[in-house]
Amino acid sequence: MKPVLLKALREKFRRDLGEAYPQAEIDVIFSMLAAHFFGLPRTILAMEPGKELQEEDALLMLGALGELCNHRPVQYIIGRAPFMEMDLQVSPAVLIPRPETAELVDWILEEVSPESTGLRMLDIGTGSGCIALALKKCFADAEVHALDLSKEALGVARSNALEQQAEILLRQADVCNPGSDWPSFDLVVSNPPYVPLREQETMAPHVRDSEPHMALFASEGDPLEFYRCICHFAAQFLKVEGQLFVEIHKDFGGEVVALFREYGFGDIVLKKDIFGRDRFVRGRWKGSFLEGGSQKKT
Repeated sequence: MKPVLLKALREKFRRDLGEAYPQAEIDVIFSMLAAHFFGLPRTILAMEPGKELQEEDALLMLGALGELCNHRPVQYIIGRAPFMEMDLQVSPAVLIPRPETAELVDWILEEVSPESTGLRMLDIGTGSGCIALALKKCFADAEVHALDLSKEALGVARSNALEQQAEILLRQADVCNPGSDWPSFDLVVSNPPYVPLREQETMAPHVRDSEPHMALFASEGDPLEFYRCICHFAAQFLKVEGQLFVEIHKDFGGEVVALFREYGFGDIVLKKDIFGRDRFVRGRWKGSFLEGGSQKKT
């Protein structure tokens, strides 16, 4: 069988994917596949520019290239994605963890003392379990709960918890109809569906056509629907002075802050991501909230 230069294969990736990805991202994708299939380090082309693959190995890479050309994300091809020093399983049942969500976790770590003990936390819409697992890694004695509506997503989160040797309490539930049998929490966090449907046509095809719409897109009629449900849940089950953290769409910072205020949260902070876009909101539960104009006590 005829060997194939690894460098030549990378050039083919650059040509075939050039309209879909910037070159730097193509090179990262190529390196991820080479590491996944063959255990090759990312620096292999710099170290060994004449490195060759046997034909059967080159066919593995070309098969992955075909999937990429059909807009399948590389993370779904290899079934893995990095998140905060963890290597997590992913599938089309869950969103691929994003750097912005790592920023959300970093913010929590800034706001909650690492010496805090006996905390009870909840991740709403856990997907792969990335947020819940990161929190459990940082707060080893915390009781971390993780909620998702999708049974398939919870299966991925369960597998990740086993791999990471991190005990989290998984539960299938709808945050908009959660029931009443929940404990009280010190912290609630969520990265809910928040992309407006109007942005669907302008999204990258490998996101729009592959990742779960249920976890991506906000309600067409009410883009704040999930934030209302989350605030309502938190107003019932957060301890007084407990904190609620959410990731948001850059265009809805003011509206989410107003919603937090409407539900009786105080110490509200709207925080930007590293690119200067409104991306996160934090509020502290003060013990009472307004709904429909009437004051309620929890």
